[in-house]
Formats: sequence, C-alpha cells, structure tokens
Amino acid sequence: MAPDVLLRKLNYLRQLLTDLAPYRDTTLDEVEAEHYKLERLLELLVMVASDILHHLLAERGKTAVSYKSAFQLAAQEGMIPAELSDRMQNAASMRNVLVHMYEDIDYEILHQSIPTALEDFAQFVAIFADDQAL
Repeated sequence: MAPDVLLRKLNYLRQLLTDLAPYRDTTLDEVEAEHYKLERLLELLVMVASDILHHLLAERGKTAVSYKSAFQLAAQEGMIPAELSDRMQNAASMRNVLVHMYEDIDYEILHQSIPTALEDFAQFVAIFADDQAL
C-alpha cells in the first residue's frame, strides 16, 4: 500500500473516531435515537480498518476472505496484538449484523460497544501510524 494511501485511510479512521467520540458516555435512549448514525460509524470503522489490512496482507501474499478474517490473519502475522484482533473480530461480526440484518439489532450491545470501539480503533490507528514499514 502506498504510504499516502495508508495515511489517507488512517486520517479517515481518525475522523470517524472524532465523530464517534461524543457518544462515549451517551445513554441507551440517545443510542436508540441516533442509531442510524452510530451504526454507520461502526460499519465504516470496520470497513476502513479491514481495507488497510487486506492491502497489507496482500503485500505479504496472504488473502483475507472476510472482514473478520482480516483481523484474524493480521494477528497471526504479528501485525496487531491477538487481544485487539479478537475484539476487532467481534466488531466485524457486529458490522455484519448491522449491514445484513441477520438478526434484530440489540441497541444495548451497540451502546456498550461504543467505548470499546473508540479504544480499539484508536489503538489500531496508532499501530499503523507508528509503523509505516508494515
């Protein structure tokens, strides 16, 4: 991945995190009222982070077949910590529920996932911003 493309995607992740940050301490009622916005922010976070990994994994000759597998392979390749990978795989699973409507959306889970998403995706950005050599 060209360094300028990686930088652009990392900056986009930062913007998404900035947009999500006001909801860190929101109430469940506020989540329900703003659920479309929150769902889209979480969807985009997963998609952009996964896109970064798909490109970087391809450079290593690895192919991820899903959003979830991109995070799993990234941990196997030592690109991200295993614990972060596990949580991001959970975020990818939530993204699938949000996008494909496999089941009803549990707004309590969406509500509880906001602080975790803020921390995990900020950690992801920091890893790749600090180590452009990957």
